[in-house]
Amino acid sequence: MMKRISILCLTLLLIQFSNAIAQNWTSTQIEKANTAKDVAYLTNVEKECILYINLCRLYPKDFLKYEVVNYVGTEKYGDYVKNSTYRQSLIQQLNSMAPVNALYFDSEAYKNAKCFAIEQGKVGTIGHTRINCKDGNYAECCSYGMDTGKDIVLQLLIDHDVPSLGHRINCLNKDYSKIGVSVQNHLKWDTCAVLDMIW
Repeated sequence: MMKRISILCLTLLLIQFSNAIAQNWTSTQIEKANTAKDVAYLTNVEKECILYINLCRLYPKDFLKYEVVNYVGTEKYGDYVKNSTYRQSLIQQLNSMAPVNALYFDSEAYKNAKCFAIEQGKVGTIGHTRINCKDGNYAECCSYGMDTGKDIVLQLLIDHDVPSLGHRINCLNKDYSKIGVSVQNHLKWDTCAVLDMIW
């Protein structure tokens, strides 16, 4: 009985997510961007991260129109980017950006991301300094405190108060072709997402 209730709840959540995103995006766009949909061991939030990054990469002007123009923050943190110059610079960039290829899931990048997300989460650290997790040849983005894939991706793309815009540059870099994403609990920020991208 409990198993059936769990499956029903999961199905309802997926339908709700699909309906929310389908209001703007076409089924063809979602299909092309949803490159990790069949990876069974990824959570819905992790799959959603890859979906939203790919929607931005593949369709920058539509992403601007559907996801960024009216985005001012989250329910959890309020309208913290409403007047952000970083948000404005993302708007300008997406308005002139040429599409780039989608990212595809990579199991090795995922293992690296998962190790580090768990490591940071347990001790409550932020940043990119690994203690027990091995370093690798990848670009890395870390997000803290966000509960949905969309909010994680928008935090990284807006890159509020990050003068280098390093997260945005990594997410939109045309040279990257693969990605691993892991979202874990975090001692101080509730959640930690690590995204590792490789060629």
